[in-house]
Amino acid sequence: MEQRSDQNLNTCPSPEISAYIDGELSADHELQLELHMAVCRVCADDLNLQKSFLNALEISLDEKEIELPNDFTKTVVTHAESRVTGLRHPSERRRAAVVFVTLLLIAGVALGSNLGAALGAATAVAEKFIAVVVSVGHFCYDIALGSVIVFRSLVTGFIFESGISAAIFLLVFVMSLLLSSRLLVRFHRT
Repeated sequence: MEQRSDQNLNTCPSPEISAYIDGELSADHELQLELHMAVCRVCADDLNLQKSFLNALEISLDEKEIELPNDFTKTVVTHAESRVTGLRHPSERRRAAVVFVTLLLIAGVALGSNLGAALGAATAVAEKFIAVVVSVGHFCYDIALGSVIVFRSLVTGFIFESGISAAIFLLVFVMSLLLSSRLLVRFHRT
């Protein structure tokens, strides 16, 4: 009898038990598996265990959904904000700086003889980045300066050479002041 159960363990079709439960086996395979489970206690126990697991899973999924309180989001946000307040303190910034410097030192030690090459590469990247930033700054400055020069020459040529255009400009300026003051008063009332 011992020999027969050892032989069954070696030939047990355990992967087919899941397919049997799901109804994916052909009629012939189902019959062979049922005959095997009638003799093999291990496979029969495995089948019962899988069925009970599926039943428990089905029962747990059939339960009603949990209703969250109305202020659930507000409570979660409040707790999250209270837990990160320590990050705003200067002592946290000092600790972060210490950790950063320590990691830099560890990286320097790990690089060893290649530290000079790594620093050279980092310096080259930093120089290129600074060059790009300076170029963009000069470009923006040149555009602003050119726009001011063009606008100034247009305004001086238009306003101060003609008395009518100066009067229209003065009238538009006074009207804009009056309208903006009314808008401010309305804004403060609401």
